[in-house]
Order: sequence, then structure tokens, then C-alpha cells
Amino acid sequence: MTGFDINLREFSLGDVLQFLARVKKSGVLKVEGSVSGEIYLKDGFVTHAADGLEKGMEALLNLSFVDLETGSFEPGADAPEQTISEDVGKLTENIEKRRIEFEAIKKKLPPMDTIYTKSTRDLESAVALRRTDWQILALINGKRQLGDVITQSKIGGYEAAKTVTWLREQGLILDPAEAERVMSKLLNFLKIVFENFGKNGLNWMKQWAENEGANKKVIEAVDINEATLEISPAGELTTLEIEEGIGKFLKYIEVKGPKLYGKVLFKKKWQGFKKKTKVQ
Repeated sequence: MTGFDINLREFSLGDVLQFLARVKKSGVLKVEGSVSGEIYLKDGFVTHAADGLEKGMEALLNLSFVDLETGSFEPGADAPEQTISEDVGKLTENIEKRRIEFEAIKKKLPPMDTIYTKSTRDLESAVALRRTDWQILALINGKRQLGDVITQSKIGGYEAAKTVTWLREQGLILDPAEAERVMSKLLNFLKIVFENFGKNGLNWMKQWAENEGANKKVIEAVDINEATLEISPAGELTTLEIEEGIGKFLKYIEVKGPKLYGKVLFKKKWQGFKKKTKVQ
């Protein structure tokens, strides 16, 4: 078999690899599209893949989930190194598993016209960031739409979507409109706390904040006028941080409340409080 070109808008990368495996060819398959890369085979076995950023299995998986346009097979080319040792059947199985994972990740993504901004957190000390994390962060500027960020990152749809989802879950990037909605949940909750328990609720908050760092972080995300108990946002929290914080504070109130009000009076106040917050 001599070399050949292929339209990868018509055939999937998996189909091409299956064909090359069946005829036990050796050489390199060069692919181009939103990301370009090379896949080397030896006697029908994939031995190496590279996409400009990753090597081996990660590169092969990335290339499997981007929009490829063209491919060309050059027989006889030797791989510069061996980074993959599985047969094509096993690789295809792994690609299918990753495809299912990719579909789950995409469900977590907001609309492609969402415009993210960077968090005010100290990025370098927040978590250990990978190269792909920095590549996505470099494109987040409060103006660029998510779809453009994913395309311009040049790291492939799967890796870019996974990275955006992870950065979002870590609270390192945020949608300002979403951030406002998220913080409003905490502000409304605290408003109900103060309506029902007054300054006792404020004192509980201060005591609760001393229990662990995560609690203190929740409290530091709001400004509270201790004279009027008016509340305003002072920072940013993720949905998970707020949900966990509210859950912990509710348990704290359940312990402290009966000691302060007595079991009978607290039970009455607690029932009214739960009704307002719809806590079951």
C-alpha cells in the first residue's frame, strides 16, 4: 500500500485506525483540523501519538474528540519514541469510554456564548495548575466567549472542556451573572437567619467561623453591619462552598439553639426557620 489522503469529515479517526490495523501497516498518520497531530503504527499497532502538547494515550484521545478535517498516511515512517503499547481494539474501547466521559463533561458546560472572568483568588497559590489550565486562563478575559476560548486554546475539545469545567469547579473562573446568583443564595440564607435569631445568629456565625478555615472563608465572603444586620457580598464563593457552608452552619445552629432558647422555644423557632429556608 502506498500513502493516501483521507477526508476526516467523512470518516472517523477510529475507523481509519481500525483499517490500518486490519491491513497491519507501519507508518504515520498525520491529521489536521482544530488540532493537528501524528499517530504512528507498527505492523498495525499504534505505538505513538502526539498533538503538539501531549504524547501517548492522552494525545490520541485528544485527537479523537476534536474536529479533524484531513489526514494523510505515510508508510514506512518510524516513531521517534514508543508511548502506546495497546492494540487498536483496546484503544477503541478506551476512546469509547472517554467519549462517554466527554458527553458528561459537556453537560456541565454553560452555553458557548458564556463570558467567563478570572477569579480574584491568588491563582498561583490556590492549586497546582497544569500547562493546559494556564492556556485556558490566558484566554479568559471577561470579553471572549466560551466557544472561542475552547477553539483558540488549540488543546482539543475534550481537554479544553475538561479544563474549563475543572477551573470552574475550583472557583478560579466564573460567570459574573452566575456568581451573583450563587452569592444571592448565601445572602438570602443569612437574612433569614438574622430575621429568626437576631444577633444570636450573628454570634453563632462568629463562633462557627472559628471552627475551621472553610467556615471562616464563608463568613469573610460577606460584609455584615452588626448594628443593623444588613448583609452585602464581599467576595466570591463557589456553589459547592456555599452549599457545604450552609449545611454545616445549620447543624451548628441545631446544636447551639436548644442550649440558648430551651428545647421547646427553639423547636418552634426552628420549624419556622426551616419553612422559610425550605430546609427539609
